[in-house]
Amino acid sequence: MARQTRFRKPDFQEKLARARGYERRVGGVTRRLPRYFVFVCALVILYFLAISHEFLVRDASVNDAAMSDEQIRSALGNLQDKRLWFIIPSNHILVLNKADLFDELRRVDPKMRTISMMKRSWPNRLALNLEMREPRYVWQSGTEYFLLDQDGVIFEQIPSYTPEVFSQSLIEDSSAALVTPGTTLAVQRIIKFIEDVRSDWPVNINETSIVSFSVPAVRSKDIIVKTAIGFNLYFDLERGVADQLSDLKIVLREQIRAETFSGLSYIDLRLPSIAYYCYRDAPCAPEYSTSTPPTL
Repeated sequence: MARQTRFRKPDFQEKLARARGYERRVGGVTRRLPRYFVFVCALVILYFLAISHEFLVRDASVNDAAMSDEQIRSALGNLQDKRLWFIIPSNHILVLNKADLFDELRRVDPKMRTISMMKRSWPNRLALNLEMREPRYVWQSGTEYFLLDQDGVIFEQIPSYTPEVFSQSLIEDSSAALVTPGTTLAVQRIIKFIEDVRSDWPVNINETSIVSFSVPAVRSKDIIVKTAIGFNLYFDLERGVADQLSDLKIVLREQIRAETFSGLSYIDLRLPSIAYYCYRDAPCAPEYSTSTPPTL
């Protein structure tokens, strides 16, 4: 009975009301706390990804046989102007990827071939191993000239070709098929054959040297070598280089007099066990059609 009387007293009821209000306020703060936490985290992430420049890659260490520091900085600067989801710069340490960087590096330098290694270092450093295209040959199509790399890729157009400026051998496409930088040509077999000819030539032939190469078309099985003396050699891509050079050596040393070399139009080595040769003033020569016909 005394306890019930105490519960009815005004001062006790007032204390009880205050306690209930305190519990409600504490509960409200507890319920609001996760919202504040999520909001703060969102601000931190936004600052980390989109606002702070501390995490943007602006430079990289590169292996020696590659691009200059200025070219690397230019490519990374171009990436900074591009945004992922319209918010994050593409050169951010977390979102920078090899494919995007490769595209930018190739725009800066067409000789860019591949990124063989890309290593990130926190917070904004990058280490790269780059492989560059090697200008193995000059490809001529019509009146246009291009650099051709080890993969058969046309990667740069040049204004003209002179042996004094370019040490690479010239390959002419007689069909003058249209090509542009970035075109991949199916010329691996042609390149391999040419490399074998250039390698074996000094061992077998000392009467003349090679000036240039030509093909009737990319998919042709014939390849023509222009010599320093002026006559052409017709080779078959499907026959071994060693056999054809052996035939050529026999023809030059046993069948044709050296003093008549300058009058030759061509030597055809495409048939096994037999070689044909023709002089410029003979009916078999392409030049014959522009010369004075012989008197019968």
